[in-house]
Amino acid sequence: MHATAAAHAVLARLLDAITSHAPELGSRARIAASIEELGDESPITSAPASLVVEARCAAEVQTAVALAARHGLPVVPRGGRTGLVGGAVPVVPSLVIDVSGIRSIHELDIAGRYAHLGPGLTVAEVGEMLAPHGMFYPPDPASVSRATLGGTVATNAGGLRCVKYGVTERWIRSLDVVLADGRLVTVGHRVIKDVTGLDLTHLMIGSEGTLGVIVGVGITFCPIPVESRLALAALGSANEAIALAGRVLDTLTPSMCELLDAGALLARDTGPLSPLLGPVSEWGADPTLLMIEVDGSAVETEHAALMDLLAAAGARTHTVSPDDLDGVLSVRRGGSAVRSAGTPPTAEALVSASGARPVLPQDVSVPLPRLAEAVAGIRSIASGFERTGSRIAAHLGDGNLHVLLVDEVGDADHDEARERLQTAMAAIVDTVLSLGGTVSGEHGIGSLKRAYAALDLGEDVMEMHRSIKLALDPHSLMNPGTAF
Repeated sequence: MHATAAAHAVLARLLDAITSHAPELGSRARIAASIEELGDESPITSAPASLVVEARCAAEVQTAVALAARHGLPVVPRGGRTGLVGGAVPVVPSLVIDVSGIRSIHELDIAGRYAHLGPGLTVAEVGEMLAPHGMFYPPDPASVSRATLGGTVATNAGGLRCVKYGVTERWIRSLDVVLADGRLVTVGHRVIKDVTGLDLTHLMIGSEGTLGVIVGVGITFCPIPVESRLALAALGSANEAIALAGRVLDTLTPSMCELLDAGALLARDTGPLSPLLGPVSEWGADPTLLMIEVDGSAVETEHAALMDLLAAAGARTHTVSPDDLDGVLSVRRGGSAVRSAGTPPTAEALVSASGARPVLPQDVSVPLPRLAEAVAGIRSIASGFERTGSRIAAHLGDGNLHVLLVDEVGDADHDEARERLQTAMAAIVDTVLSLGGTVSGEHGIGSLKRAYAALDLGEDVMEMHRSIKLALDPHSLMNPGTAF
């Protein structure tokens, strides 16, 4: 039997088995073959036919995983489909378990600073749930309104507030996970301090679905800051901006310290900035934006010190009013420099304002003292390839750089352009590693960065990863071809 026909036959048998064992779940299952149904926001343009099931509870996930194991079919978990590295896109015919419909609020304990939630809630919805109680959940990815809680745990996502509040792992106490054989386990505890046994909770965080399917998340949270103030600084070069940010970080601990370089600014709708800072074209030869926020109980003092530092550097500055805040933050969160907010997300979501063209997103991290070298290296490498442009949007306070390489011509030869972008990105990875950095700060590895991860970690550490996976997934059915 032809390989494709054989795969379809296995998918059909699994669909029949799911429908027989769990008719309601079977009614929410379908065989899909298009990237529109199977893709995320990575530049992946095709995926093999797979069986997609939309789970509504942990028990349904257990049923689906157990049946997939019985049929020898790989399992790929997915949430909001906002990933940029293909971590939720099957690389072989698979059972794709969509957990975005598992949205229960099992428990909310304000006094104990604990909530037990379904993985399908978005990060924004978690914030809305906590706000009436005077609390907030600090992880703040750019796709906050669409990124699911389970997906951000699976990738250990970060966001704009990482410089002060850390990434997702800091705010997770427990996880409910369906293992490769269908067993449901809970790792971690609801308590604040926990050293009983190995730290399996953090093992699962960032594992990208390779060790199990996250079906419940126990989070912690903290009081909403008494006050916050966001300052903008427009400068004439990226080097000036990075040096200025360094001086700020030597003096304060801001809750946000973000950078958009000239490429990112030119690709975005900067309309909300012009009334506050003047047209970007007037900022200088290499226009660069810093967005720095302070929060807490000493905002007036810290903001005054911040504005003094910005003024001393000769930056154009503005303190953002509450009325302008959403518009200003939308410049950082959205825009074609990294992603589009298309629904449903597809490979075509990554486009420039002038039309579809090959792009390659990447996120890397470097030590703070090497930021200027990293940015200069990225831009130099990109400019060395004909027709290739770069855009950088950075969580500057923690050294996490989001890079987008773009085919600036957008001609018909997309294969050649993609190869060129891959070659440039490989050179960027070499530069990052030479500076003591790593190949992912918060997006994960997915299927697109496995070679980079191996280069970063080395064979001995990669073998440790494989050994752990085989202990929990002896038949390698959980998200194969992803992460390692």
